[in-house]
Amino acid sequence: MQTINLKKFGTVLISRPAGLEAFNAIRSQLNPDAPIQIDFDQVLTVTPSWLDEFLTQLTDYNGGKVELMPTKNASVLAALPVLAEARQDFVAATVRRALERMQG
Repeated sequence: MQTINLKKFGTVLISRPAGLEAFNAIRSQLNPDAPIQIDFDQVLTVTPSWLDEFLTQLTDYNGGKVELMPTKNASVLAALPVLAEARQDFVAATVRRALERMQG
């Protein structure tokens, strides 16, 4: 399993174009057949638009084999339900799994 530490893209992750840029920056390092986990450690804030764009690209790239690591980050926890409600695809499924794990 590969782990993507989002802090490598900064501590404030905002805007859809920046989410796409982040994905494009790491795509060549990813194995499309391997599961990937996302680590939010040391990220101060992330907007739903950044997360939506990044996760859309990532889940499309590897067929939805993405796991979000548990976090207590308030901005992440606020963004995830927005994505879960707005989508009906790999991103929504990934987010729903993460929310279920984080809520116990």
